[in-house]
Amino acid sequence: MLDPLVRLLLAVGIGVGDFLALVKVAYVRAARDQGREARGELRPNASRIAVVTGLTRGEVASMLAADTDERRTSDRGRQRAERVLSGWWNDPDFQTPSGAPAVLPISGSRVSFKALVTRYSNEPRVTPILDELLRVHAVRKLPDGTVQALSRTYATVRWDADGIAALGEELREHCATLLHNLEHPGRPRYVRRVVNAQLDPRYRPVLVRDIEEQFETVADSIDDALNDRRHTVTPTRGGREAVRLGVAIYLFEEPVVLEPATSQKVKRPAASTAKRRGETHRMKPKSLHKD
Repeated sequence: MLDPLVRLLLAVGIGVGDFLALVKVAYVRAARDQGREARGELRPNASRIAVVTGLTRGEVASMLAADTDERRTSDRGRQRAERVLSGWWNDPDFQTPSGAPAVLPISGSRVSFKALVTRYSNEPRVTPILDELLRVHAVRKLPDGTVQALSRTYATVRWDADGIAALGEELREHCATLLHNLEHPGRPRYVRRVVNAQLDPRYRPVLVRDIEEQFETVADSIDDALNDRRHTVTPTRGGREAVRLGVAIYLFEEPVVLEPATSQKVKRPAASTAKRRGETHRMKPKSLHKD
C-alpha cells in the first residue's frame, strides 16, 4: 500500500518530514474517531489518544485544537464539476423529451447552465465550473453561445491540485471499503476482484477493449439509477443529511515473469545411472564363470 503512495508523494514534492507531519494528524483523527465509535466520547480524550498513537499529549492537544476536519467533499472543485455533469445527464429538468442532456444557454432562463450549477454545486459562480468542464472536454460551447454535454464522465487524472486531491480521495474510498469489510464481516460492502495473473500478452489489447466496453455500459446504467432525481436531495441553506454512495471500476495491470516450476525431488544424473548399470552388467559374467 505504501509503495505507490510514496511514489505519488515523491512526484508531487512531499518529503519524509512533510509526510510524517501529515501522518501524525491522520493518527490523531483516526484515534479520535475510534473513541467516538467505540467509547461514545463526545469530546476527544487527548490522554487516551496520546497513549494509543505514541504521540505526546502536547502534540495531540495542539493537533486537536488546530484540526477543523473539513470533509465536505461538495466544496471541492472536482466534486462540484462532477456533480453538475451528473445532474445534466440524470435530471429530467435539464434533459430533452428523449432523455438526452439538453443544450443549455449559459443563463437567462429557468433551464440554463447557471440553474444546473446552482442546483447541483451550491455554487453561485458559473465560470469556474464551465471552464473546468471545457478543459477536460466533457462539454463544448456551440457557436450560438449555448453549451452541450459530450461525456458522462469527468476526467480527473492530471497533475494539479484538484487531480491529486481526486487521486487521494479514490484511494481513501477504496481503503475505507476494504477496512470496513475487515471490521464488519457480517455486513460487508460489495467488493469483486477478477484477476488473471498469467495472461498471454497477445490477448491483452482485445480483452482490455472488451472490458472497457462492458464496464461503460454497466457504469452508465448504475449512474442512471444512482443519480435518479427522485433519489437525490438538493442542498438547502439550513443543510440536509445525505449519504455518499458510489461504485468504482478500474483496470490494473503489471508485468510478471513466470518462473518454471521446480520439482521437490532431485533426480540423479543420467550418467551416474548408466555407470551403475554398466558395473552391474560386468559383474554378472564373473559370477556365472565361477559357478
